[in-house]
Amino acid sequence: MNMFDAEFIAQFYKLLPVIFSLLGISLAFFFYEFQSKLLFQLKTSFFIKKVYNFLNKKWFFDKVYNEWLSQFFFKFGYSVSYKIVDKGIFEMLGPSGLAMIISIISHNLDKLQTGYLYHYTFLILIGSTALLGIREFWSIFGANVDYRIGTIFFVFGFFFINSVKKI
Repeated sequence: MNMFDAEFIAQFYKLLPVIFSLLGISLAFFFYEFQSKLLFQLKTSFFIKKVYNFLNKKWFFDKVYNEWLSQFFFKFGYSVSYKIVDKGIFEMLGPSGLAMIISIISHNLDKLQTGYLYHYTFLILIGSTALLGIREFWSIFGANVDYRIGTIFFVFGFFFINSVKKI
């Protein structure tokens, strides 16, 4: 409603900020160009120094706010939000963790490549047999088997294969 009410005030009040701005600019220009000695005397007077210091220090509200409140939240945001969450959790679950897992898998797959043609045909035969076997198993026993158990056995198989290789 304030914006609506502002439309119907007198034109003089709408132009008041512009009038005071132009008045301030012209007074500043006049004093700096033609009355510079008066400005120097005002600047060096005791009363004006006290007023200037009082208004300049602003009672240190901004200093207290910046040093105690803002800096605390900036440090908290940097150490917790940025370092732990963004660079820690999200990167390990996201791009860095995914890149690390892919590099480990590709390093392990690189060990499988021997360069012999009969090894590759044997791996193709094993893979296609496993896929067809899983498909047939699922079509026969799919209604009675929980897929989560299959996932657990699948993951366990990878851990078992890695533990056998280390022994």
